Amino acid sequence: MPCTPSPPAGTPPQEVVTHTNRLLADLEADAFATCCYIELDPGTGRAFAVRAGHPPPLLRHPDGRTEALDLVGGVMLGVEANALYPVTAFTLAPGSVLALYTDGLVEQPGSDIGTGIEAVRRAFAHSGADSVEELADQLVGPARGVEDRPDDVALLLAAYRRATGA
Repeated sequence: MPCTPSPPAGTPPQEVVTHTNRLLADLEADAFATCCYIELDPGTGRAFAVRAGHPPPLLRHPDGRTEALDLVGGVMLGVEANALYPVTAFTLAPGSVLALYTDGLVEQPGSDIGTGIEAVRRAFAHSGADSVEELADQLVGPARGVEDRPDDVALLLAAYRRATGA
C-alpha cells in the first residue's frame, strides 16, 4: 500500500480534500466518508469551502436570514481516487454564524434529508439563543429524542466577528 505524505501547511482546501480522498481510496478498505472543509480568514471573513458528499453548511446572516450554502461538491471520499473537488469562495459578514453538521442531525429513517435540513435551517433562523453554546443545544436537542437515528450527530458552529488588530 502506498504511503502518501500529508500536504504541507498552507495547502489550498481543494488540494487537502483531494489528497485525503486519494489516501482513503488507496487503502482499498471499502471505507467512505463525507467531508466539508472550510478555511476561514478571521481578519476578513473570506472563506474557501470544499464539499465531498456532505450536507451543505448553513449560514445565518446578521439580519437573521438563513440559508443552506450552495457549494459545488464532489463524491464522497474514498469512492473515486481521481475525483475532483472544486472550491467555493464566499465572505462572512460580521455577526454571521456558520453551521456545519453531520447527516445524523438531519436524517431520519423514512424522511427526506432535504426536509431535515430545512427543519434545522428554520430552527437556526428563529433561535433566540444568546450564545453559540445555547444555539448548539437548541439545534441538537430534537435529535437527542430520536432513538432509531442511524448515524452520528455532530454540530460545529462558528460565530464570525471581525478580528481586530492589537
